[in-house]
Amino acid sequence: MDDDLHALGEDLITTAARVVRWVPKENGFSISLAAARLLARLQDNGPTRISDLALAEKCSQPTITNHVKRLEAAHLVERTADSRDARAWMIKLTKKGNQQLSLMRASIGSSLEPYLATMSKRDLKALRDGVGAMQRLMAVKMETRQS
Repeated sequence: MDDDLHALGEDLITTAARVVRWVPKENGFSISLAAARLLARLQDNGPTRISDLALAEKCSQPTITNHVKRLEAAHLVERTADSRDARAWMIKLTKKGNQQLSLMRASIGSSLEPYLATMSKRDLKALRDGVGAMQRLMAVKMETRQS
């Protein structure tokens, strides 16, 4: 394995996690960042089984079930029958869930503006280029998963 790529991967994850922790606790949203992560996963992947959400989030099925129950009570997700297995449920993002996720992302973007405003034009360009590279990497990963 290329040590530089390994270190880059660690740095990306560590840095992204630190930036997410900058989000103010008093952001005015009634759901946690973990719940927002579930909404984002549903937005990216479409309707998903609870067992698959648990696997993707690296947590127990009862934990995901509890998150889903809270999100369902808030009308941010809904359950639909799995057409392939009548015993299972598919969890789907609702229109309200999609709107809530968009509002949260806008709020997070606003909370980062003061930090970004302190950066040089050169660093902002490098950051934009880096985000673009990450988006291209994610697009390749999504294409690989779908094929």
